[in-house]
Amino acid sequence: MSTAAATTTPVNEVEASKGEAIWFNGALMNVRSPGDWSDDAFSLVEVAMERGRATGLHSDPSHETFYILEGELLFHVDGEERRGRAGDTIGIRRGVPHAFVAISELARFLVLNAPGGHDRFFRAGGQPATDRDFASAPPPDLERTRAAAERSGVQLLGPAPFDEVRLQSG
Repeated sequence: MSTAAATTTPVNEVEASKGEAIWFNGALMNVRSPGDWSDDAFSLVEVAMERGRATGLHSDPSHETFYILEGELLFHVDGEERRGRAGDTIGIRRGVPHAFVAISELARFLVLNAPGGHDRFFRAGGQPATDRDFASAPPPDLERTRAAAERSGVQLLGPAPFDEVRLQSG
């Protein structure tokens, strides 16, 4: 039994407006279930991001499933684009190059990673959010993100593969 399992409660409960909040490159991450709680079987993070906020092209060491709660995202997965809207689920297998961008005013979604522990990447690459207002978000820290990616097995493959003009038209 791991140390995490020995110190973890049998129930993980996080109220709607609670949870560990992290600013990560302009996105607000709210850790709903950290990987440590499930002995890294999975982690669950709620994400909120404003229009135009995009990830760079990357691949993850875990399977990643997105469930969109509100708004719309444009995904670039293994060279192809697809839109995800509220109620949609998009799953991406580990190691597959991908990126995504918010194309609605606000996008809110859950990200389930299996195995877990992706929350540690957000923690290492981001900063604790004492305020959940986007106006108070710190600027992206790309060096910190690169260092966190290297420690977490995330491969940063290049810039966001999205055309800004196309994104403005939605």
